[in-house]
Amino acid sequence: MTTPPTLVAAGLLWLGLAGCASTRPNHEMASPSTQSIELPRNAGSGSGKEVSVLLDERHLKLVTIALRDGTPLPPHTAPVPVTIQVLEGEGVVHTSGKPMTVTQGSLVSLVANEEHDVIPKSGSDMLLLVHYLRSAQ
Repeated sequence: MTTPPTLVAAGLLWLGLAGCASTRPNHEMASPSTQSIELPRNAGSGSGKEVSVLLDERHLKLVTIALRDGTPLPPHTAPVPVTIQVLEGEGVVHTSGKPMTVTQGSLVSLVANEEHDVIPKSGSDMLLLVHYLRSAQ
């Protein structure tokens, strides 16, 4: 099962609109710093799981998660909405009791507190980019 293009498009639209939901005027909100962030091109060397924080701002946190040699990301939840984008590899994301096959370029959008896990294809590496969408209030 592949991720439907409509799910990917909906996730990207949701990301674009998430910052527009504030009821406070823009002049009252602290501006995040403008940065150029270089994404890793692959999962790198080593074994196991490696988490790297790329950005940690008031409204957004970006991390990469390298899952090497088939190392799974066990079931967990996040207290805020998240998206998981596959930068490298393929595997399965289990959420809402259903498995979703994901490949390079797939994007999964999850609501706050939704339990999920990520299982790379047996013996292979996956590199994930995770967007934590904090409140804009």
